[in-house]
Amino acid sequence: MIALKYLKVKKNVLLGYWVLVPALFYFYLFLLSFNQQVEIKQLIVQVPGLALTLLLSFLTLFQAAALYFISSRTEETSVLMKKFFAFGITQQILTGNFIGAALCYFVNKNIAVGDEQDSMNTKIIFYSMTVFIGVISLVILMIAIRMRGV
Repeated sequence: MIALKYLKVKKNVLLGYWVLVPALFYFYLFLLSFNQQVEIKQLIVQVPGLALTLLLSFLTLFQAAALYFISSRTEETSVLMKKFFAFGITQQILTGNFIGAALCYFVNKNIAVGDEQDSMNTKIIFYSMTVFIGVISLVILMIAIRMRGV
């Protein structure tokens, strides 16, 4: 429990969670297609909820890559890191990933913002990734709302 007090450990736990959960879903999808003796493509066409979950798992992997990119390009006390985790809380709640939202909250809570200025290139890439993740999350949310009536 003491190790979880450190920001780097919490960030690595979140990164591991964002990579492990989609990997487990892909393994489940593989086992399901193997058990039913159908291709994954046919399985996704037959069960629309799987297609939506597949899109969400790709988004989670993209978000993990974005976290890795931002961590490698900025300092631990960067304003962009704080913004990324604040955005991550909202995005994770919208997509129904409450564990991911809690992990984002705990990482965001321990970030003390410093005076470092990030480069313009890093800011452009950061905001592009954030907009992409936000738009895809809203698309997933709209599809999920529309699927409830089906």
